[in-house]
Amino acid sequence: MKRLMIGIVCAALSASVAMAQPTTTPPAGQPAGAPPVSSGDPPTRYDWQGNHKKALAALKARDYKTAIILFTEILNSGRLPKGEWTATTYYLRGKAYRETKQYKLAVDDYLAAIGINPKMDVAYYELGATYQAMDQHAKAVEAFGSAIAIKSNNADYYYARCVSYSWLGNFKSAISDCEAAVRLRPRDADMLGALGRLYEDSGQKQRAIDTYKLALSINPNQPEARDGLAALTKK
Repeated sequence: MKRLMIGIVCAALSASVAMAQPTTTPPAGQPAGAPPVSSGDPPTRYDWQGNHKKALAALKARDYKTAIILFTEILNSGRLPKGEWTATTYYLRGKAYRETKQYKLAVDDYLAAIGINPKMDVAYYELGATYQAMDQHAKAVEAFGSAIAIKSNNADYYYARCVSYSWLGNFKSAISDCEAAVRLRPRDADMLGALGRLYEDSGQKQRAIDTYKLALSINPNQPEARDGLAALTKK
């Protein structure tokens, strides 16, 4: 179950790049520069805007090495506007580090982003996912809790914290969070399947059966619900 739940959380993280884009317009008039080829000092006439777009494109294309090089040059350039743009750049580089399993560097960048913008819920969310990958689930619970405190209507945040609670053996809190996630996203068969398994593991057989059936009414092939229901109803 835990492997399944972690996989669903990782899938949800794929949408977080778009969530973190700055809403402000960068200052105009920056001169164009040649694309950087290393993480050394940027050229004097440095086009941070153009390279930010290239770095984001590299991140989306899963070219994480190039993304890290470009985001590092941008952060070192001294030309990046302070505030939201700097926080987002740390966040995006942190994502590239996380995807390449450089978890300590990812944590440092997410914390840097949060230090600049304490209301950046998606940074707390990815920080929690990084702690999960490091098997530091108590820290993950705290990070996801901070994301929820900022944005309490996001099902992924509750579900992610549910995962860490389950790893810690706190099934009462895991069930509470999974129920909250399902209330926010009632047609998510995977979350319902996980909730059914939590009910099953905590000895709530009938609630597990009912939840599995609901998941299968949405997706007849949901594996957790299909297998769980078969196991609980076999004669």
